[in-house]
Amino acid sequence: MAPLNLKTVEDPGILVTDTTFAVLRDFLEPDSTMTLESAARTIEDVLPAEHSYSTEVAEFGDCAIEAAEQIPFNHPSQMKLAGLLEYLANSPKLGKSFATTAKKIPDKYIRYQNLRESLREDLNGPDEDNPRNWVNFHAFAANLWERRIFGTSPTWAIWAQRDAHEGLPAYTENEKIPKEIYVLAGAQWIFWYGQSFFKQVQFPGEVSSSDLQAWTPGPLYDGKAHLTLDRWHFWRDGYKSVAIGDKEDGYSQECKIVAAKAAALMDSLERNMTF
Repeated sequence: MAPLNLKTVEDPGILVTDTTFAVLRDFLEPDSTMTLESAARTIEDVLPAEHSYSTEVAEFGDCAIEAAEQIPFNHPSQMKLAGLLEYLANSPKLGKSFATTAKKIPDKYIRYQNLRESLREDLNGPDEDNPRNWVNFHAFAANLWERRIFGTSPTWAIWAQRDAHEGLPAYTENEKIPKEIYVLAGAQWIFWYGQSFFKQVQFPGEVSSSDLQAWTPGPLYDGKAHLTLDRWHFWRDGYKSVAIGDKEDGYSQECKIVAAKAAALMDSLERNMTF
C-alpha cells in the first residue's frame, strides 16, 4: 500500500492542530506501529477538559476532515481514521450530555457536535481545485455513519444518491467539476454504509415531515420523497447506466468500474437481505 504523506494547510503553531496532524500523519500510514490507544490518548491530552464546543475541539475536527480528504476512498486508512474517531467518541472532552424531560429516559449524549457542523459546511459542494477530495470526504462520512457516531439517519446517503442520479442540484452546475465526481461520491455510501442503508429501505421506522422535506427528489425521479425500494432501484439503475456507458458524459473507466460495483452490491444487498 502506497504511503499517504498527509499534509496540512492549517496554520502551524497551534498545539491541537500540530499534535493532531502529527498523530494522524503517523497513525494513518500503512506501515505505522502507533497503536489506536496511543493515538487517541495523545490527541485527548491536548484537548481542554469537558469543553466540547471549544476552539481546540473544532480544530481537531477540521484536522480529521482535512486528513480524510487526502486519503483515497478505497484506502484502508479511511476505516482506520473512522475507528480512531469512534474510539474517542465517548470522551467527555468531545461530547456533552443533555438532560431529558421524560421520566426514565437517560440523558442524551451528543458526540462531536463541532465535527458534525464542520462536515455539514463541507457538504456544500466540491472544491474546484481539488474535486477528488469530495469523493474521499463522502467515504469518510459514510464510514462515520456506519459506526453510528452521528446516529442512523439516512439523509446524507440519500442526498449523495440524489446528486448522482436524480438531476443535478444548483452547486453541481459548475462545469469545472466532472459529473463523475458525484457518481463516485454517491457510491461511497453504498460501499461503506450500504447494509445499514438498505435496512432503512426495508424498515424505515418513523419518518418526520422534516425528513420528507429533506428527502425531496430531484427532477429526474418522479416518485415520492420516501426511502423506498422503487427509489433504491432508480439509483441502482443509474449506476448500471454509468457502468455500461449509456450516459455519454465523459465518465472515466474508473468511474464505470466503481458504478458497476455499486450496482452489483445494491442488487446483492436486496437479494440477500430480503426474506
